[in-house]
Amino acid sequence: MHFLPRALGKSRRRRVTAVVTTGFVVVAVGASGWFFTRSNAVATTTTQLVAASSSTIRDTVAATGTIVPVRQADLAFSVSGTVTSVPVTVGQQVTAGQALATVGTTTLARAVTTAQAQLAAADAKVNSASGGTDTAIAAADAQVASAQTSLDEANASLAAATLTSTIDGTVAAVSLAVGDRVSGSSSSSGSSSSGSSSSKSSSGGASGSGTAGAASGGASSSGSSASSGSSASSSTGTITVISTGRYNVTAAVGSADLAKVTAGLQAEITPTGATEKVFGTVASVGIVASSSTSGTATFPVVINVTGTPTGLYVGGTASVTIVVKQVDGVLTVPTMSISTKNGETVVTVSKDGKEVVTPVAVGTSYGQITAVT
Repeated sequence: MHFLPRALGKSRRRRVTAVVTTGFVVVAVGASGWFFTRSNAVATTTTQLVAASSSTIRDTVAATGTIVPVRQADLAFSVSGTVTSVPVTVGQQVTAGQALATVGTTTLARAVTTAQAQLAAADAKVNSASGGTDTAIAAADAQVASAQTSLDEANASLAAATLTSTIDGTVAAVSLAVGDRVSGSSSSSGSSSSGSSSSKSSSGGASGSGTAGAASGGASSSGSSASSGSSASSSTGTITVISTGRYNVTAAVGSADLAKVTAGLQAEITPTGATEKVFGTVASVGIVASSSTSGTATFPVVINVTGTPTGLYVGGTASVTIVVKQVDGVLTVPTMSISTKNGETVVTVSKDGKEVVTPVAVGTSYGQITAVT
């Protein structure tokens, strides 16, 4: 079966080749038929024979995204002091619990000794009050409880003099140097995976873990340069650790495409400058809009990259194609071959050397091609 498109178009399917002959442009043989295109130029009629084909039709949403680590820890001391060691450098692999930096412990150790003495004194008051009134006993017990709390806090602060990693990963930035004076922070900079909408913070002093930081969502960049200079002023310098080998891509889609994009859809990711694609799955779609530089409302989309591919770099950009729908084995014809005659949708078919106008039922149009159902 052969078809005749109704007008000669300027663009063709990329995989089609053309050979010019007298009166016809014959285009690559297709699986199920041929189409012709006809245009008038002065006194010459040119017909192009175009093959019908069985195609894979895809409905996609395109976006540009940023490559981020699955987890990122921005770690800072929760206690004040002078930095005495920074045994890690940018690019170094570390494990959860590994020491990244320390501050002097003289003052912190003295606080522990003082708290121990206060607890001992409170215990002695309990013993002396054991034969006294209920009020005296209760007051002594309260002093013991208070002294114990003070001792626990002092021990936790001493432990927090060592800043440790909360995750396995790679050191991405160091903004601490020996001699720096850190002021400590009451809470960390947040801990979460880049596919999560929530964050968690913890204080090294409160937890006793010696860490005051957490894995931040991938929205922030972890590729900042390290600062190695010593600073005389007090600061809250940080060490950033990112997960190794596993990545997400944070992108955004417009309101027109928002309803199409749902969690679980497959995505194709091409890092800028690369030719090979990697693949991923939509992890989450935001419902709160943010404004782009053009003022258009966009919605955040997080894509989990499948596996541990190479050639991805945190902070790099990538082109993203989210596959909303894919249908295989669809018979398609060039959109330009379809016309209307006597109220019917038709194509011109070349059959046994003759042109036959044939009614067709069409489905969705995809630009230059249309599905024939």
